[in-house]
Amino acid sequence: MDTDSIDKSLLQLKQGTSSDTSIKTLLRYYLDDNINLRPNYQRNEVINRQKASGIIESAVLGIPLPPIYLFKNKEGKLEVIDGQQRLISFFGFLGQLKEVKTKLNGFKLIGLDILTNLNGLDFNHEYFKVVLNDKILDFTLKTFTFDEEKGFEQSLKYEIFERLNKNPFPIKANSFELWNCIYLSDFTRSIKKIVAMDLFHTSISRKSAKTDDLRMDNENDLLRFITLVDNYSELKDKNHLPKSLMLQTVKTHFENKTNILELSNSEKDIVNTLKRIKLVFGSNIVLGQLVNENPIRKKVYPNLTLLDVITVLFSDEDDKFLQKYRDEIYDSFEEFFSDETNRAFIQNSKRGKLRIINTFADRIDFLKSGTLDKIRKKYNVEKSKRIYIRDKTLDDRLLEKQNGLCPYCKNQIRASDEYEIDHLQSLDDFGNNEEINLAILHKTCNREKSNGKILL
Repeated sequence: MDTDSIDKSLLQLKQGTSSDTSIKTLLRYYLDDNINLRPNYQRNEVINRQKASGIIESAVLGIPLPPIYLFKNKEGKLEVIDGQQRLISFFGFLGQLKEVKTKLNGFKLIGLDILTNLNGLDFNHEYFKVVLNDKILDFTLKTFTFDEEKGFEQSLKYEIFERLNKNPFPIKANSFELWNCIYLSDFTRSIKKIVAMDLFHTSISRKSAKTDDLRMDNENDLLRFITLVDNYSELKDKNHLPKSLMLQTVKTHFENKTNILELSNSEKDIVNTLKRIKLVFGSNIVLGQLVNENPIRKKVYPNLTLLDVITVLFSDEDDKFLQKYRDEIYDSFEEFFSDETNRAFIQNSKRGKLRIINTFADRIDFLKSGTLDKIRKKYNVEKSKRIYIRDKTLDDRLLEKQNGLCPYCKNQIRASDEYEIDHLQSLDDFGNNEEINLAILHKTCNREKSNGKILL
């Protein structure tokens, strides 16, 4: 694996510490039982004597070797996440391996192409004692140490090990794949949970559900959607979404340890948006075909520029309106995208001097006016104001007003409970969306009461 292509500055964010550590120091840790060379998740020895000899030859020549990744627990004990084979080569050549089943303990060098005069020699040979002893012991390896005391979660070591050893290519910098390693949290787990749903794959996924997604591209797309929707007021006058803002979203949830209740509400919003998109378009293939200029291609997945406007547009839509007029709404989208100029405007396409660069707000408002607003105007339908349950301050205010009790069953609403925000007086009964007419109920209570009134 080409570890040089990993953005090491990102790996060091938050907990990772980089240093140059000598073989002498690493050996002392090992002999003092302060480093676990082969934790239970490590693979068995795969290095042979010739490859191990090549590692020793590199050290003698002063050629840098790939980094070692270590985990340090709260007791100060180290374990090797990645780099076991390199350390076995050094410790074995020095004849210092203990309690490790290996044929490499005290091995003689073989197969050297450059320092051929060292073939057949071991560390106890006079030549090593006189000339090369210190050269090997003083050789340094770049080490990345992740410290549990500094907030590094134990489970993350398995994530890093898997990526370093199983993926056939390096971790992509500035991506969910890397940030999930560094900032593993309930938030990143929530994203992975949603991406695993059939609903995601049939609504907005940009690839086949059968495609192996080793690089977490789907998770990256969903993080993009969440960041764009949550920060739309800040981004609406821009024409691109900075990766730095996506990173900040992940970091904020990691640092604040966002609670399960808040994440559950966010998940509901995301899932509801995906359901609305699926309701109108049926599948991601149909959505992708709207902007496809090649009629021969029967299977086309949506692209990011299209998904940017679609996800924001449908995150703020009314379910009843979409359900009632969905066929005409779809026809309006199909008619809109049949126009080449419209497609270019929404996707910021064309090249050179004809390059179109429109803000998010321009693109979304233009699409909305030619589709959803067009149907509303036709049937004189007024857009109802949505309740944004992502607004945690609203949750807090309502729970405080209710003394933390569900107004229907009169029992406590706990952090682990699923709940919903609903109207004290229903909209059908001339209620409104003002905060004074809202309450938090257990999800099951809200379903049970249906359109009935509730009293605080």
